[in-house]
Amino acid sequence: MSKIDQLFKEYTQERFIKLNKEQFVYIVNLFPALRVVMSDGIVDQDEWVTVKRLAKILGDEFASEDLGEEKEENLMLIYRSEFRHLVKNLDKWQTKFLDALKDYFKENETSKEFVVETMYLFASASDGVSEEENEVIEFLTQELGLEDIEL
Repeated sequence: MSKIDQLFKEYTQERFIKLNKEQFVYIVNLFPALRVVMSDGIVDQDEWVTVKRLAKILGDEFASEDLGEEKEENLMLIYRSEFRHLVKNLDKWQTKFLDALKDYFKENETSKEFVVETMYLFASASDGVSEEENEVIEFLTQELGLEDIEL
């Protein structure tokens, strides 16, 4: 069982959420961006707007029939709720998410660029990239082996 499969099982059981693995993998891929948002210890209004906008895009894109009639909105609300949960519980999930993501990159090289792009997107959501955000991006870039990704 891959690390992403293990994390998917643990996380969805603990959180009692109905996501398929593909829907969950987007949360994992966005985790570094959420970590960047929290680099200064708070999520400001502009950053939260970006998080909500992304949740809506993902909800529209990846909704599945098992989420009911309002499936796009339901998935958007699930994503928003899980992003909020992860922001509040970074200490608990950070190592598990980063380990799973590193392992996931071995088979999904193209996801690396998405992760780097979203980190910078979230960092620049407010007043450009702050020193704290830049430090977190540098840490995550090294931790995840993203040094070779150019935007």
